[in-house]
Amino acid sequence: MTSGGVATQSGFAAEQRVADAFRRLGYVVHEQVMVGPLTVDLVLERHGTRTPVEVVGVSNTIKSDQLRQTIVRLSTLRGADIWTGTPIVVVAGDMSLATRNWARHQTDAFVYSLQELEAQAAAGLPPTPVAETPVEPPEAPSRQVAERNQARASLITELRNHDNGAAVLTPADFERLCMRVFTFLFDPDLFGFERQAETTDGGNRYDFICRIAPGRPFWDSLRADFRTKALLFECKNYSAPITADQIYSTERYLFAGALRTVCFLIARKGGDAGCMRAAQGAMRESGKLILVLSNLDLIEMLETGEDRDSAENVLDERIWRFIISLPR
Repeated sequence: MTSGGVATQSGFAAEQRVADAFRRLGYVVHEQVMVGPLTVDLVLERHGTRTPVEVVGVSNTIKSDQLRQTIVRLSTLRGADIWTGTPIVVVAGDMSLATRNWARHQTDAFVYSLQELEAQAAAGLPPTPVAETPVEPPEAPSRQVAERNQARASLITELRNHDNGAAVLTPADFERLCMRVFTFLFDPDLFGFERQAETTDGGNRYDFICRIAPGRPFWDSLRADFRTKALLFECKNYSAPITADQIYSTERYLFAGALRTVCFLIARKGGDAGCMRAAQGAMRESGKLILVLSNLDLIEMLETGEDRDSAENVLDERIWRFIISLPR
């Protein structure tokens, strides 16, 4: 049998195991359901709710990028009236700690582990999405790893305390905290961080700015798609979501002729609906990307661990959702 045939057989067996688990839990299970040109592995039906299920990661350890692609694929079926429940992705193989952590933050789909799903079905318990599972290292971590873990935990604590009001930061303190987070996560892919940089005429001053090193697919794509040589960062230390006014003031810093078209606008509580509409307007009318991030978004990136792909995937997903939601 060819390797492709083995993979197909393994995939079918995994789908059957998923179907059997959900049947034990009282669901009516439809297999290989056609929705337009696409086939969904399973559709669950119970109490008038129909939920699509995709089974992935049969033959290898799945990465968060593969999970994201599956979730995006399911999202393309939203107009087909196939479901009223939140889509489910069941991982038949292994997941790294970083991937599990990424999965538990998803809101457009529930991500289950097949092994855990079967155990829950056998016990008659309702299925629950994956949770971060602590993994004990086989030996004590090196000093460098321990220092990285300590620095990560410290940044998360600072961001949480600032978010919930337990710590008060000045605007300058918040700028430094945000720059430390991005340096920690993305150095050396992002480099040359400089605070309070300004144009030669003194007309524009940025909270901080950095350059993009070649070699990482995500950053290479961002640089090429938006024709930018630098990333601008603006930090808004407000106790409430920022408004459209902060987008308008930030937009004037961006200039396609200077290859300066991308800004990460970090606000303690994110932005309100008017802020998001203003950012969409900047993208639609002049191709400028202003991505609004909150303290909680930075925490999510830090919690992905040492897997650089996972932190980049958080940003990639935010940019993707921003782009596909653009009105005409």
